[in-house]
Amino acid sequence: MSPSDALKSRLGELVRKRRAGTLMPAGRTGMKDEEVLAQPTRRRRRMTEPEPAVMLGVEAYLPGGEWRDAKGTAVYIHERLRSDVEKRKPHWGRLPEPPPGEPELSAVRSEGLERALFLDLETCGLSSSPVFLAGTMFWNGEDFVIRQYFARHYGEEVALLHALAEQARAFDLLVTFNGKSYDAPFLHSRAMTHRVPLQLPSRHLDLLHASRRRWKGRLPDCRLTTIERHVTRRRRVGDVSGAEVPDLYHAFVRDGDPYPLVPVFHHNLLDVITMAEILNALCQPEKPRSMVWE
Repeated sequence: MSPSDALKSRLGELVRKRRAGTLMPAGRTGMKDEEVLAQPTRRRRRMTEPEPAVMLGVEAYLPGGEWRDAKGTAVYIHERLRSDVEKRKPHWGRLPEPPPGEPELSAVRSEGLERALFLDLETCGLSSSPVFLAGTMFWNGEDFVIRQYFARHYGEEVALLHALAEQARAFDLLVTFNGKSYDAPFLHSRAMTHRVPLQLPSRHLDLLHASRRRWKGRLPDCRLTTIERHVTRRRRVGDVSGAEVPDLYHAFVRDGDPYPLVPVFHHNLLDVITMAEILNALCQPEKPRSMVWE
């Protein structure tokens, strides 16, 4: 079963559990007690009158709850372990010795992944538009913890920025793909707009730059999905185009139906997982040209 198929299966399982009234135990997520998300309490309807997902909200498909900033503004958080999504691999949390000439990769390997925060954003386009989904992933010593901050309407972007800033303070290294040109400047721009103090980790490893040094001219291009397919041998199923994402979010804010957004969470989750796989591949010895592009 591919990672994408496994994710679809897992989402289906979560939907069935949510409808049956069983929720993900907070203790499995790795969150601190003060961060554990209060599950919304709702009046249970009769079995003959199932509560529509549009009324339940995004938690009908992705269990989680709220984090609130000092002013009480909320943002929704969905969290899971990577091993809940795909089969655990022996190399998780460990990096091989990088090839010569890659001091950034060597530093990450020597320091370990515990202080590294992987980050990927889903936004409404231009820097003047909101960021509505921030996906993060970190190694807790035993598994990768994936945390997705979701603004259920435009007004929750402020709380999303506050929550992400709080998490970022616990890490020394930020790992992104094209994040030096896009994700980090975008976040700083939105934080300035809302006057949110945001301090990202002082060190930033942009995997796009290292990927271009390694695979430019050997792959059709150096997009994340291209490297994912040709280098890490991962194939996506049911993914959503980045161009569709803003319209899907605007429709959710307007209509309240969370179902069309599930592929967006899926896309964001796969992006942060793929970053860890690309980092591992960059630390592997170079393969002959014929073994890279198939």
